[in-house]
Amino acid sequence: MNSKDTIKERHIAVIGAGLAGAVFARRMLIQGYKVTVFDKSRGTGGRHAGCRMGNNSADLGSPFFDAVSPEFRKWLSQQSELIGWQPQIADFAGNKRHNKTMYTATPRQSALTRALLQSAELITSTRIGYIWPETQGVIVRDEAGHAVGHFDHVVVATPAPQAVPLLEAVPRYAQRAGAVQTLPAWMLVLTLNTPSGLTAGLLEGDHPILARAIKDSAKPGRDCNERAEIWTIEANSEWSSAHQDDAPEAVAEQMLAAFQDLASNPLNIEEQRAHRWLYARHKSDIDRTYLWREESSIGVCGDWLHGAGSEHIADSESAWRSGNALADHILARQEIYLNI
Repeated sequence: MNSKDTIKERHIAVIGAGLAGAVFARRMLIQGYKVTVFDKSRGTGGRHAGCRMGNNSADLGSPFFDAVSPEFRKWLSQQSELIGWQPQIADFAGNKRHNKTMYTATPRQSALTRALLQSAELITSTRIGYIWPETQGVIVRDEAGHAVGHFDHVVVATPAPQAVPLLEAVPRYAQRAGAVQTLPAWMLVLTLNTPSGLTAGLLEGDHPILARAIKDSAKPGRDCNERAEIWTIEANSEWSSAHQDDAPEAVAEQMLAAFQDLASNPLNIEEQRAHRWLYARHKSDIDRTYLWREESSIGVCGDWLHGAGSEHIADSESAWRSGNALADHILARQEIYLNI
């Protein structure tokens, strides 16, 4: 067996099955690495996760992938799970806004991360509580302290607050993650038996409660079955922060009243679900796109590592860039090793 074969058999653990972790995992899988991905949730996607609503499904978090750079837009257009979407956009006063192309996955947003992780070993409903470097590799334990594997490398791809305890072995990285400010977002998903009367597929702008409302059933490839419409409504960061610890029922009541004021018809609701994304967005001034500690074989990627060097609200493009940048670094290091 030559050295290249040995490198390609290396086993990497990724903690977090959101976009950053999935993009990184996919890059390493293509190069022949064995990859195991852990996530505390029952599925993949992170803030691009979906939910079941009776016989329907809806996006519970980020409703689409919105590209800023040509590089990210090109990558999105090449993913077979994604479809370009140009909804009619209006502000909360009903004024039309300039339309743009977003990308959505079918039947829900998490289809993209599921596809990226298709060749990985995916272990869900498992919360990792501890990682520590040893003489040969890194030990990974769950929150109960049980060993779940021993790996050559471990990559943490979680929201910053969840990364802090996992980075105990690299205090400098834990400190960086701990300095990141997070912003919550309350989400409300509605299935309607009759039309709302709203013609726009996306409402956004200034509002005392809402950040945006998306007609989920208007996305390409979506089917609301016997229901008239499905809406995903997001509260803004300021209101979500003020009501962060409120009961979901109380939050749903206020968000529903705000949405009813926008609709021209009375809302005939079949089902509703309120969900709080505690770490929906990050504000970070970290000027790195990824973190990698060669001595411990521990790395970090995520949308809070945007590399902009100034305050920035993280998004899916930041996650994509971070996952790719960490993969580029590790693969370049291995190429140097092979050429020694």
